[in-house]
Amino acid sequence: MTKRLSNKGFDVQVDRKHYYIEEYDTLETFIRYFYQIDQTRKLNPKNILEIGIGNKTVSNYFKQHGMEVTTCDFDKNLEPDYIADIRELPFEDNSFDVVLASEILEHLPWESVDSALAELRRVSKKYVIISIPHATCFFEFVIKFSLIKKILKKNFLRLIAGMPLFFSKINFLNGEHYWEIGRKNYSVKKVKNALKKHFRIIKEFRPVLTFNKFFVLEKIRKM
Repeated sequence: MTKRLSNKGFDVQVDRKHYYIEEYDTLETFIRYFYQIDQTRKLNPKNILEIGIGNKTVSNYFKQHGMEVTTCDFDKNLEPDYIADIRELPFEDNSFDVVLASEILEHLPWESVDSALAELRRVSKKYVIISIPHATCFFEFVIKFSLIKKILKKNFLRLIAGMPLFFSKINFLNGEHYWEIGRKNYSVKKVKNALKKHFRIIKEFRPVLTFNKFFVLEKIRKM
């Protein structure tokens, strides 16, 4: 049964239909699904909290593979297990082995990000995985042949060169993103410093062929 909590007066930014159209499930989106699933599995969690469920592709994968997953979203129309604001989560401290929040934080004003990170840290037993849009102009080359996997133990080699859009200030006219990594006033360093107040950064990377940056985080135990 879905449980509903206060949404602090904010409006839903994305209509439910957005997650069920052909334009949403692009190659880039499925690459992002893969990395959410892959990075979560590598942590061997007993239970998972997914915040921001979209069309439930990721949570359904976990369920079909026998993993315990709880879903939470701001939008009641997506039918999550819990309807709540990421800044005020309805869970006890240390409730989940892994908390996954992909493409969520940029939907909050920057001044609200710290409180959201504090909540992610609070409800996580140990790990949090987040991804955030990374606004860059880049060239990317992917090289794949059998010897790469045999010798280097990798599926492919990747060469990339890019430049953040530091000269471009994000415009909230679309009613969705307040900020993105790489935009004016939102450098990678600034975002990482915000994360480091609550977590140790275990891993950070940009998935192949996408405009996103992933962070695998371990919560800091505060005295």
